[in-house]
Amino acid sequence: MERTIERICALLQSPDGMRRCAAAMVLTELKPKDPAIVQHLGETLKDANQLLTRYVLEALEAIGSPAAVSYVLPLLDAPDMETKLRAAAIIARAGGDSVAELQQRFANATPQQKQVLLDILARIHRPKAFGLLLEQLFDSDFELVKEACQAVRRHIGDATPAERAALHKLVVKFMKSARVKKNDRVITSCLLLLGHLGRPEARPVLLQFAGPRALPYIRRSALQALRGLEHTGAAAAALARQLVQYLDDEEFANVVQPSLDIIEKLPLPAAFDMQWRRLLKGKHAAVRAWAARRLAATDSPAANELLLTLLAHDDPQVSDIAAGALARHKGAAPLLLDALARERRADPAWRLAKILKPHSETVDPKTVKKFAALAKRELAKGEPRAEALLYFLRNINPAVADNVWREAGLEFKKAGQWAKAVECLRKLTGSEAFDHEARYELSVCNLKQSPHDLALHLRAEDHALRGFQALLDKGFKLADRLIQEKCLTPEDLYYVAFHFAEATGPGAALGRQLLEHLAQRWAKTKVGKDAKQKLKLITPTP
Repeated sequence: MERTIERICALLQSPDGMRRCAAAMVLTELKPKDPAIVQHLGETLKDANQLLTRYVLEALEAIGSPAAVSYVLPLLDAPDMETKLRAAAIIARAGGDSVAELQQRFANATPQQKQVLLDILARIHRPKAFGLLLEQLFDSDFELVKEACQAVRRHIGDATPAERAALHKLVVKFMKSARVKKNDRVITSCLLLLGHLGRPEARPVLLQFAGPRALPYIRRSALQALRGLEHTGAAAAALARQLVQYLDDEEFANVVQPSLDIIEKLPLPAAFDMQWRRLLKGKHAAVRAWAARRLAATDSPAANELLLTLLAHDDPQVSDIAAGALARHKGAAPLLLDALARERRADPAWRLAKILKPHSETVDPKTVKKFAALAKRELAKGEPRAEALLYFLRNINPAVADNVWREAGLEFKKAGQWAKAVECLRKLTGSEAFDHEARYELSVCNLKQSPHDLALHLRAEDHALRGFQALLDKGFKLADRLIQEKCLTPEDLYYVAFHFAEATGPGAALGRQLLEHLAQRWAKTKVGKDAKQKLKLITPTP
């Protein structure tokens, strides 16, 4: 086996590039531990092209010997990213043995080179390497400091719990040093590192810097770091009680929003509902809205009663959240129905009717009958909320709503309130309830409002005459109905007769029949005489 490996190493010096690559690939599979082989591979890198460099680095990475560090360190400045990353991985795998050499390179490194070195230090997870990384937090280049924190965040997932605990202690000790205490920027970076390490014992330290005595940007960093910790049980409740106190702070971006982000993810008992109720009166809109969403998450009688009161909240966002929750909560339907029945104002009634739309299928026939009677009474009194009630009924059963409109329209017609009758009966147009009878009643009411102007162009736009024409086209027996209609005066009938007498087909027959009725029934009146005169004009001369 040893002679085989020696032959393979000899191939690394072959003038044939493919043989050299093949030798490196074989060593990758064999992973020999002999330091001499690492030396052979390292020396091969001096004159290797990009392809051979790749295979040699793969072999060194597979062997995992600290002796490879000195050979791959120069490759941290390689132009291609793949070579640079493989070299960094080999150095990081060597652990604490490479820290001294990395520290020497920091002295004259460019900012880009320092970023690579920081990435390597963050991978090692040893106190010596982490201590060197912490020292870089004093660098005047803020971007480099940010990169140090981000490097820890990227690679801390590979650390064991014991390694995390050791690094946590190192950061806390570092923060207690006199020069760190005097440097706010370093403190904020250390707080973020504690969050990335994620140790539960970091909680009291972070809460200390999150308090109102700290500067706003330090508080923000402490709160951001708290998001990286896992909070459960009593610890979660205690943290929530602390953070709730910050939700009325003047510093929204630095304190309030980060606190909200943490509380939102905490597993909290129902007892905290009282806290959310108090926050509904908070000074920040985002806090009020968040509290409303927490309360809206529960479909219970107490929660729904509170949400019903929130519909009138001064904050539109809180009101909208409450409306959305009540529309979703199945248990809210009885409360909403009672509220709609009691509500006298039009706008709140409309809102309740719209919230009730998703609950339409749960409303029983007895309740539907109750609201139909209520809607009819409100229409009769001219109450603005009547249309909201009818919208509610239409979502449950369109036929019930249409019947209310029809009955109300006929009642207004009977009372001679033509405009109101027209308004009600017109609601039926476009629905299945708009049959011949409904069209007839609407046309009669339109006729009572018509100015009876005999000018041809005005008659062409008259709604009553157009409605009667539509009925004639459908074969409706219109003449007898108009003659028997008690609300129509001779002047009303003459206007209709005058218009249709000039038409052809069924219209002409209707006009003649009405004129004959007027000439006979009111022969001595002006209308009767006008009817006779009109008959002479439309009767052909023998």
